[in-house]
Amino acid sequence: MNVKIPQSAGGWSLSGPPQRIEPKAIFDYMDGAGELYLGYRFKFLEVYQYHNSSQQEILVELYWMETSDDAWGLLSGDWGGDVIDVGPVPGDAAKARIHALYGAGLLRIWSGNLNARVLTYQETDASKEAVLAIGKAIYAGRPEPATPRLIRALPSTIGPNFTLRADRVVYLRSHLVLNSVYFLSSENLLDLGPNCELAVGAYRGGAGTDSTKQVRVLLARYPDETSARAALTHFQRVYLPAESHSAESLAVVSIEDGWTGYSRSGRGLALVFEAPDETSARLFIEAAKQALDSVEVLHD
Repeated sequence: MNVKIPQSAGGWSLSGPPQRIEPKAIFDYMDGAGELYLGYRFKFLEVYQYHNSSQQEILVELYWMETSDDAWGLLSGDWGGDVIDVGPVPGDAAKARIHALYGAGLLRIWSGNLNARVLTYQETDASKEAVLAIGKAIYAGRPEPATPRLIRALPSTIGPNFTLRADRVVYLRSHLVLNSVYFLSSENLLDLGPNCELAVGAYRGGAGTDSTKQVRVLLARYPDETSARAALTHFQRVYLPAESHSAESLAVVSIEDGWTGYSRSGRGLALVFEAPDETSARLFIEAAKQALDSVEVLHD
């Protein structure tokens, strides 16, 4: 898998070969979080342990995912922590990407189809230095894919007043993950699954807008046009008032918490939530539709 696991880092030494955990055993390894990894098409996990002379532990978890998009999605679930430089990144465009975050003894890394976690339970200057050294060794020589297409398609600004929040951008495939990011329904309202992908962005208004509210944009891609059409029908039936149901592929609707818009184009579905008025809802949904169309062009 092209990962270098150092035998030692600072005063910590590798305790032995890794423990390998397959998807069917993920719930035996962790309590409650297994669904998150399965939702990102987790293939298997390698667990390494380091100890120093005082028996203090550093835990290394290498989550091997089906694609780089899945591994990036795991990182996107929490942008908290300090951005860490874990190694040289080729190309000017790649320098803007976040590859690693560190906070409270935990280093999280995205590198190709790998999502790595390096954790010290007793954070000291020495243990932090060892954690970062292990992380840099893991990252060294790894491939440098782009971020998911749907994430790159999210407009950085919409209209004159709304700006995308970089710390609220999430990529996912599972409705369980979506509900933790932006709750729509206890059921799988958008028919999400392993063969779907969804980008979620939050837009904050500028001067003249209510800065406490954020407009949400969801860009979804399905395996085919039939699946996208069925997902839109499901969304309309459950989420929107009956009198607003329409066969149209683009519409905006006033509901209890603001204006909602939707647009379906081919295998893509765009949704807007909590727009402050009809004008901005239409502005958002048109921008989201253009973003989806751009993804289809790139895909083709």
